[in-house]
Amino acid sequence: MQLPSSIDDLFTQTFEGFRAVWLDNACDALLVEDTLTQQKRSYQTHIVRSRKHGRAFIIMLLDDPKATHGT
Repeated sequence: MQLPSSIDDLFTQTFEGFRAVWLDNACDALLVEDTLTQQKRSYQTHIVRSRKHGRAFIIMLLDDPKATHGT
């Protein structure tokens, strides 16, 4: 996976009111998490499993001022 110049460009979806990115590959999820950690960004990862679609990694930005969670 090639990361964009700004990591914020990846987060085009929402999950539980936070900007999020859905990934289906653990290596890609680790790459995004490592980048966020290096930038000292606050994030949370959820792993969703289903028989139909397999595993999905959802990474949410918690420190995002553009978030729609109503704080």
